[in-house]
Amino acid sequence: MYNFIAKLLNFIESSTDQTKSEIIIAEYILRNVEKIPDMSIYELADACHTSPATITRFCQRFENITFKELKEYARSMLEFNDSEVDFQNLKTNIYIKQVNEYYDELYTSLRQTEQLLRSEEMIQVVREIYHAKKVAFFGVTFSHLIARNAQFKFIRLGKYATAYSNHENQISEANSLTSQDLAVVVSFSGETRFIVQLAKVLKKRRIPIIAITGNEKSFLAQNAKRILKVSSNKMESFKSPILEEINMLSVLNSIYLVYSIVFKNSDRYETN
Repeated sequence: MYNFIAKLLNFIESSTDQTKSEIIIAEYILRNVEKIPDMSIYELADACHTSPATITRFCQRFENITFKELKEYARSMLEFNDSEVDFQNLKTNIYIKQVNEYYDELYTSLRQTEQLLRSEEMIQVVREIYHAKKVAFFGVTFSHLIARNAQFKFIRLGKYATAYSNHENQISEANSLTSQDLAVVVSFSGETRFIVQLAKVLKKRRIPIIAITGNEKSFLAQNAKRILKVSSNKMESFKSPILEEINMLSVLNSIYLVYSIVFKNSDRYETN
């Protein structure tokens, strides 16, 4: 259900006119998602000062769904949010001790990731990024934030990089790549429906894939040219990837560090 939230946010951010009725509807849903499952199309239209027909058009533009399906999305999102944190399995005294335990687990997982990173593989990945005409970073929800972070870092080093947010643009980007480009896909599980779809598109077009994942047996990893594996540790009491995202970001930061050294010695690398 993170995808539902992300798509609403992308819908709002991609509009140049924040006064449009459809943007008002999207913002209302984000602010009042708990009300949506029990609202009629007329009640939502009234709350957004618009017409039922505009609500219908919003549903079609947003995800090509009906209003009934929109309500189901909202209901599923609420159910997901209720289970975001497993409070029953958390200790009742949630103070600094639990924060310290988080840092202990984070330290352990980062050390595992460090041990999993092989210098030879890292150098090969950096070499492929250096020689690629374009590097396309892919990821959804939390992984997209990591992908966008990497895009900014590499652009600052003079490397042409992309990192689109919504699914449609990512698939379009995958279809536009050539064998001279490189795809870096960030996905802890490597098995989500969209990542599988994306990997199939990239494989069909014979685009080399660098997979940053915690699952080396995943569909993504099995179709990647190179795999940079992170620790498989995660905190089961939380749905948000509070360990996973830091580990995947650390791998991309490691690539960035090595690449920046390569960039400073680019004349030497041109001949390699």
